[in-house]
Amino acid sequence: MFRKHRTDDQGETRTVQRLRARLAESHQLHDLTSDPLLHAVRLERFRVSVTRSMWFFLALGLGFTTTGVHEFLAGHLTPLAALWWGAWLVEPALAGILVTLLRWEAEMLTHGLAVDAAPVVWLKRLLFGATLVTNVWSSLRPPSGRVEYGVVFLHVVVPLVVFLIAEVMPVIQHRCNAARDRVMATAAPVPTTTTAFNTPRTALKLPSHLQAVLGAKAAEVREQGRAITPADVQAAVNVPAAFAVQLADQLNAA
Repeated sequence: MFRKHRTDDQGETRTVQRLRARLAESHQLHDLTSDPLLHAVRLERFRVSVTRSMWFFLALGLGFTTTGVHEFLAGHLTPLAALWWGAWLVEPALAGILVTLLRWEAEMLTHGLAVDAAPVVWLKRLLFGATLVTNVWSSLRPPSGRVEYGVVFLHVVVPLVVFLIAEVMPVIQHRCNAARDRVMATAAPVPTTTTAFNTPRTALKLPSHLQAVLGAKAAEVREQGRAITPADVQAAVNVPAAFAVQLADQLNAA
């Protein structure tokens, strides 16, 4: 015997009801995940995550180059000498200048300002050159007298990586900010259009169910023979005041 599917008062089976609920949920999720503001937040979080990782590895590289600079300056001395202790501060001081410069570059690029001035470029090159020369020299003239080619390779590669990280970090900041601004540009106000059901479609990307509620409110206000106000918008949908002003202007323009 075949098993009968139970139906409700409208003649829908439980399977149809479940599929209808999933479809409604899918529409709601699509409206939310396609919101430009959500994409902008995700891009900002991604930028912060990548930046933190780059800072971490930059700090590791600078820690390695610090040993090379110290060996170059005080490898022949003992801890009894003052220079032996002072030599540990040289690379952190140079690194501090580099880090400060990187922070400044990132902030300027965030505001769309160029950071390719000659003094900036030369300062970064000078910092890199000092670190590279001292590290390579110390690996070629070790106190033990025996040159380890693996050590020489690391003392060449690590400063290069540190320098390239310093060059790449501002680019990461700039590109991530540009991508965020491009996403936010899709949420900028533009002239509105209406559907056959008088439901407003705005570039502010309201979810479809909120657009329907706002469309009904707009029709109600128009029947009263007056313009739509931000208070009317906020009475229909829960949006910030500035957002309500933009929506009211667009609806009145339509």
